[in-house]
Amino acid sequence: MAVVNSVGLDDVRAQLEVAGFKKRAGQVFTREFGGELLGWLGLNRATRHRSVGVVEVNPVVGVRHQGVERIVAELRGEKFHAYQPPTVSVPLGYLMPERRYRGWVFGADGSADVAGDLASAVERYAVPFMEDAVQLPRLCELLDDGMGFDHQLVYRRPAALVLAGNERRALALVVQAEEDLGDRSDAAATEMRAFAVAFRERFGFSSSG
Repeated sequence: MAVVNSVGLDDVRAQLEVAGFKKRAGQVFTREFGGELLGWLGLNRATRHRSVGVVEVNPVVGVRHQGVERIVAELRGEKFHAYQPPTVSVPLGYLMPERRYRGWVFGADGSADVAGDLASAVERYAVPFMEDAVQLPRLCELLDDGMGFDHQLVYRRPAALVLAGNERRALALVVQAEEDLGDRSDAAATEMRAFAVAFRERFGFSSSG
């Protein structure tokens, strides 16, 4: 089954490379837009409840701002990664006119037409989304719109705001995130509190704000 499924994905890969995307590990592709911005595309695959040799692909579109990600990695004590994760992300279907989940189903024949349709949708809807986020203020708006996972956005919103020159709101978001933790003592809460301390130290805020 893996061999059959790879045929259609190889067709997608070839067309994405023509469109300027670079294949990364797994089914991740990136495209450079200059400066600190990387367009990001992940081809999530599912075979459950499908016939043998059939795979459904749910593309997730993202944008990665390297400056934001460097700050997040530094303050979380993590090694900076060249392209993971995206700073904001959204399933491709939600960028299309229907604004709902959309999957592309590849069958045992390799589904060249499906590959072409997927690649066309990426160029028509994903690339403009990526280009729209080139300016940092727009990226901040996308973060505010919740394009991604909350447990990741909580770190990236203040980092982006600092880079955009809005230190006051960045600090307010960090303070609010701390307050929302209440008396939690789980690993995620501990990580958030450590980030808040590092954030204040890195950007010269007092512990009282």
